[in-house]
Amino acid sequence: MRPKQAQNARRFTKDTKRAMEHRDEVEALRAEVSALRAELAEVRAVRDRETQLAAGYRELFHGVPTAMAMTDGEGRVVEVNEAFISLLGYTQDDLRGRSTDEISHPDDLPVERTLFASLARGARPFVEFEKRYRRKDGTWMWARLFTGVARNEAGEIFAAYGVLKDAEEELSTTVTSVRAVEARNRALLDAVPDLLFVMSRDGRFLDCKPARDVPLLVSPAQFLGRRLVDVFPFDWARRQADVIRDVAEDGEARMDGYAVETPDGVMHFESMFSRASTGEVVVAIRDVTKRVRAEKERDRLAEEVSAQVNELRRWKALADRAPDGISIVGLDGGVTYANPAFEEMMGRGPLIGTNVSSLLATGEEARRIDAVLRSEGQHRGDIVLVRGDRTQITTQGVMFVMTNEDGTPASFGSIMRDRTEERLAEEERLLLREKLIQAQQKLIEELETPILPVAPGVLVMPLVGRVDTARAERLLGSLLEGTTTHGARVVILDITGVPVVDADVAEGLVRAARAVRLLGAETLLTGVGPLVARQLVAHAEEVSVLRPCSTLERAVALALGMSRARGERAGGGRQGDAKAG
Repeated sequence: MRPKQAQNARRFTKDTKRAMEHRDEVEALRAEVSALRAELAEVRAVRDRETQLAAGYRELFHGVPTAMAMTDGEGRVVEVNEAFISLLGYTQDDLRGRSTDEISHPDDLPVERTLFASLARGARPFVEFEKRYRRKDGTWMWARLFTGVARNEAGEIFAAYGVLKDAEEELSTTVTSVRAVEARNRALLDAVPDLLFVMSRDGRFLDCKPARDVPLLVSPAQFLGRRLVDVFPFDWARRQADVIRDVAEDGEARMDGYAVETPDGVMHFESMFSRASTGEVVVAIRDVTKRVRAEKERDRLAEEVSAQVNELRRWKALADRAPDGISIVGLDGGVTYANPAFEEMMGRGPLIGTNVSSLLATGEEARRIDAVLRSEGQHRGDIVLVRGDRTQITTQGVMFVMTNEDGTPASFGSIMRDRTEERLAEEERLLLREKLIQAQQKLIEELETPILPVAPGVLVMPLVGRVDTARAERLLGSLLEGTTTHGARVVILDITGVPVVDADVAEGLVRAARAVRLLGAETLLTGVGPLVARQLVAHAEEVSVLRPCSTLERAVALALGMSRARGERAGGGRQGDAKAG
């Protein structure tokens, strides 16, 4: 390469290197400019915020109703708000640049400077005190000043602020508030129903607040300024004085009670002793006569209730152990009580809460019982119930309405007895009775138609009493049966004891004689008097079948002869038959 060309190459390389260095510097400058612009924007934003904040503080400064003033580090007025101007009567121009000492009372300046010096040292964050300010019209006013300071970054005071309140107005407001509080306290005190006494440590009456509900038995003139023991009975007063002394010494509240005889009866009082902040003892006395009487009445009622409860327990114990089923049903139909006998009788349990309609056999039964209870107040008789196994039982008992003291229905009660075994026993008794009646009837029939065998082949049937158709039939049957059984040849009918023989009786005797003849026997009739003979002839057509005898002895003798004759004839016939054979 030529020297000229080499020199140009070196120059070009150097220029290129310098150009690249200038470019880096330009980029660095551009970055620095961007950072400065961002910082400038932030500063402007901060300034705007501070401007807005300052505007807000200024608006707040002038808008609050409280008097406010701002001074510089030397105590000269920088600005005051409208409330400050209204309070003292000055304008902004009147006060701006002037020292606050010029409108302050000279006597208050030493105290103010001392407090401000402590504030400047940083000993206090703020100070508050009362001082006097001169208004524009020359009058003085008391104000309460609340003041503090503002410091820069170096800690130097560059401004001070103060807030003023009219102390006279505050005092007036305070007095009004105090009076209002006193009025409320007086109203509260008057509303307290207790009689209040203020007592000294030695039991002397210092003050009294009467009560509407507690009688003041002694006028205030008789006890104020005097001691308890000088006014009231010694023993009671001594005890009260001891309590007052103890409360005054240890501050512990105590209570006491006592009774006083008055024309209206015994009155009861309750005393509350408490120590006041002044060291005196306040005694609050309350009339508790009504409460004591109410407690006694409560105790009396409690005893009555206890007695009634015990009585109810005894009745319940009796009902629980009763052999009959006892139950109580509410007005809604639900069972509220059932004794063990009732649950055992029903074969289910517990029955509490069960509707009574499910225990009755039919709805008709339930409606019938309900109608009787509504109209008569109770139902007596048989009630058919359904057991737990769905079998029905017939019970006998009573259902009745149970009422309150005013007579209104409260519930329904029932006492029932299972008649199942009783009915079985009754049926057995009826069966036995029927058998007894039948046996008695048979005995009567036998007595009505007696058959007496007086000799072989001879029967006597004495008849006593009235003979009707039914007895005549029984007489005939008995006569035929006796004739057959005893092999009788002669039957004697003795009607001496029959008072009347009518057509039916006569016809019955004739029928009996004919039937006996068919059996091979003869019938003798004895005991026939003139009247009976006339009746037989009048009512019977075939009395010839009845051989009459005047007396029973003759009838028996005749019957014996007839029986022997018939026997001999029967024997001869048998002998002839034997010979012929």
